[in-house]
Amino acid sequence: MRGNMSRTLNLLAACVAVGFLNSCAVVAVGAVGAAAATGAAVGTDPRSGGALVDDNSIQSKLSGKYGNSDNFPDSNIYVDVFNKSVLLTGQVKDDAQKQFAENIARGYPGVIKIYDYLNVRLPSSMGSRSTDSMITTQLKTQLLTASGVPSNSIKVVTTETVIYMMGMVTPAEAESAANVAAKVGGASKVVTLFDYKSNK
Repeated sequence: MRGNMSRTLNLLAACVAVGFLNSCAVVAVGAVGAAAATGAAVGTDPRSGGALVDDNSIQSKLSGKYGNSDNFPDSNIYVDVFNKSVLLTGQVKDDAQKQFAENIARGYPGVIKIYDYLNVRLPSSMGSRSTDSMITTQLKTQLLTASGVPSNSIKVVTTETVIYMMGMVTPAEAESAANVAAKVGGASKVVTLFDYKSNK
């Protein structure tokens, strides 16, 4: 329980330290509760106010479902949502849990797309989670000053040293963001899950 709380506080600090767009949902299965931090401003987020509310609601409700230790024992599931697309990362006990988790998201009202990157393995260690938090913070900081990258339009998630990026960008902006992410120390892979808009 103490370890789960420490991880929650670390991730909350990472989200607040670079406060743009990102809603970090932390699901510590088996703990008393889960924590979520939202650092989004409608004025800079490309989503409408209504879409932002919908995304936060979906994320919160799904986090609660995955936080049920009776349904997901020995698992560690994270949920992130952008434009009603759901990203699932973390670790599950077996293939049956992985499919169950995906089915829950797929059947949730309003969800239009599922990105299932859950791994069947033991939950990651505290050291691994701390590394993920540092990678996320490093990338967020670099995106703030990167040329041609609308940092307010990009959500960054890191799990097991793999960087996932979601958001609404042009193809050129996506390429620039991916190039920045590829140079982040400690990251093993970059996965882009963007919604694309036309180049201006």
